[in-house]
Amino acid sequence: MKYRRTYVTFTANNGTQVVLRALRRSDLDELLKFANAVVRERRTNPELGITSLDRRLRKSDEEKFLDRILLGMKKNEVVSVAAFVGGKIVGHCDVSRRKPRDERHTGLFGIVILAECRGIGIGQMMAKTALEEALRKGVWLVELQVFAINRVAIHVYEKLGFKRVGVVPGKMLRNGRFLDEIRMYVDLRHRVASGRDS
Repeated sequence: MKYRRTYVTFTANNGTQVVLRALRRSDLDELLKFANAVVRERRTNPELGITSLDRRLRKSDEEKFLDRILLGMKKNEVVSVAAFVGGKIVGHCDVSRRKPRDERHTGLFGIVILAECRGIGIGQMMAKTALEEALRKGVWLVELQVFAINRVAIHVYEKLGFKRVGVVPGKMLRNGRFLDEIRMYVDLRHRVASGRDS
């Protein structure tokens, strides 16, 4: 099927070969391992900007997530870009189109990468690929939320053209302290018009 295509194969900054492609039904077991690795990291790093993975997942939990992604891709409502290293999922990025008719041009951006694969260009390539695919599908206004303390992620998002539009003070309570959340957006039409390629 069309939505199952591979987007790109590239070499990360550390020499690792990476394949970016949409998730498939056959990825369920790898996806479960990936999600639970993120859950484990969140336990040791409570400031990790992941909000939905707060407990160890069962196969049935991850199957529901995968079903939602696959159905969304089929309906042209979700862009899925997973990063694979040697057959192992090391990251996933998605853009989910908003459902109301007057918001169909907008989408919500999400990304997660395993700790050992951060800082070597995989996240930026996943994000860039997901944004290009979202624009191709008619989603040109993309929004995201990020913890204010996550300066590295904010810097990457700004390089991709995202702009800050506000702060929600104390949005998350983690490890006994409240963390602010920054709201950001990018208008992908401006990137195309200016010839910008982040």
